[in-house]
Amino acid sequence: MTDLVIFGLGALGGRLLRVLEGDYPMLRVTGVVDHDPGKSGRRVGDLVPYGRFADLVVAPDLATCLAGLTRRADVLVHMTESRPERIEEQLVAPLRAGLNVLSASEAMFYPALRYPEFAARLDAVARECGVTVSGGGINPGFIYDAVPLVLARASSAVTSISIRRTIDVTGTGPGDIEHVGYGLLPETFRERVAAGTVAGHIGAPESVALLAEYLGVTVDLISESWDVETADFPVDSGDPTLGVLPPGRVIGITQRACGSLKDEPVITTELCMYYQPERFGLEEADHIEIEGAMPVRMTAQPAFESLFGAANVIAALAADVATAAPGLVNLLDLPLGSARRTHRRVRVDPSRTCAPGAVPVRTVADAIEPA
Repeated sequence: MTDLVIFGLGALGGRLLRVLEGDYPMLRVTGVVDHDPGKSGRRVGDLVPYGRFADLVVAPDLATCLAGLTRRADVLVHMTESRPERIEEQLVAPLRAGLNVLSASEAMFYPALRYPEFAARLDAVARECGVTVSGGGINPGFIYDAVPLVLARASSAVTSISIRRTIDVTGTGPGDIEHVGYGLLPETFRERVAAGTVAGHIGAPESVALLAEYLGVTVDLISESWDVETADFPVDSGDPTLGVLPPGRVIGITQRACGSLKDEPVITTELCMYYQPERFGLEEADHIEIEGAMPVRMTAQPAFESLFGAANVIAALAADVATAAPGLVNLLDLPLGSARRTHRRVRVDPSRTCAPGAVPVRTVADAIEPA
């Protein structure tokens, strides 16, 4: 059994509870933290429609939560904000309390690339405390990196990779809205991109860099560009903080990243993030193309859902983070098959006869499950 503390019961936190409601019996939530005064002090069951952990009371801070546990948790799942300067203390505190930390912050996927001092501090604290800190989700962490690397196992001498993803972001929580730039006027969006206060999807350069590292592809520049879409009709964001966006506001963003060598594209990504993309003639899908000794093509249609997909990826990683080596660990260095979800094993049933085309099996407990 792996005990979890959830830090942040927002749009993603609620979806993680949905995942755990119907799967992962070996993951157990023992504590929940949220700074929102409208949530702290209330039962989880009063905030989300899932019953497995309904009686837990949301704590207003980590110290209060940990003080109420009967035994120390294994992993804190961090799902609040994205920017390193805002989350560092939120990560350091549980590390010092002896918890492994798995963060949904996009900046935590490969922080050493653009935030080396932040990454070094986290690594030092985690090693000092003998615990692991890692981060990732659906993107970065899965579509732009783990999936292409798995597909590239079937090829060699890779020369280029192209990834195109179109998703519906309706219902995205406020933690993403601020840095992505939904709901702004187009000119304000461009001003904030130039000022660095709006980054769109955080993590595309890190995915490009890691693909280049793992596959031995050389790049000398990673560039990004953004296009925005507005509508001449109201668009429902699905989030109470934004509500219905009036005509003329940013309701769609196409963000491109390109890892190039001597101005020639080598690794390219394109992410179309829209509220209700079907109203703009867009079809949700993930496309990956790998050029090499054996070209590889993959299309997932519809696209892997953004928030629910991230919740599933996080659930699949939690047990592996709990047992990983101390320090700052990249999720691509964890088993890509993810940890087993139960102690059950499928074995040949000796009481029945095997025959060509028929293997009788039974499911057995591999070990006594911990309480």
